[in-house]
Amino acid sequence: MKRLVLALPILLAACSPSLSPLYSDYSVPKAVAPATVEADIAAALTEAGWTVDSSATEVLATQPRGFGNWGLYRVVVSLEVASFGDGYVRVLVHPYRHYFTGNRSKIPFLSGSLRRAVLNDVTEALENRGLTLEGNANSRDNAAVVR
Repeated sequence: MKRLVLALPILLAACSPSLSPLYSDYSVPKAVAPATVEADIAAALTEAGWTVDSSATEVLATQPRGFGNWGLYRVVVSLEVASFGDGYVRVLVHPYRHYFTGNRSKIPFLSGSLRRAVLNDVTEALENRGLTLEGNANSRDNAAVVR
């Protein structure tokens, strides 16, 4: 019985989904002007299939886009890209569940499959324009432990 109690947390941890925060950071080359970075980001988002919302002021935002329909709800995601100084930009992901009843709820973390579906094309388009994926706090911490 003791072995079962001790093994249960390990078993549950192994079966838990991989969750990650709702953002990803990208470093900007030092020699690039801020106006050029914003134009490159807008072009990259368009290339990745997102529609840039021209009404946003401080950040570059996209129109919501669907990512799957699960019967009871569909997943809808929008992006915001914010520049932090000269060093990097952050892509903020805003996923929601839109239920068939008309209600909606925020998804607090990205599953691995939703993260790949949302960010893989964006990452590729940004890297084509010279920005480098730095990841999020979890991925940076994991990389630091491995070193």
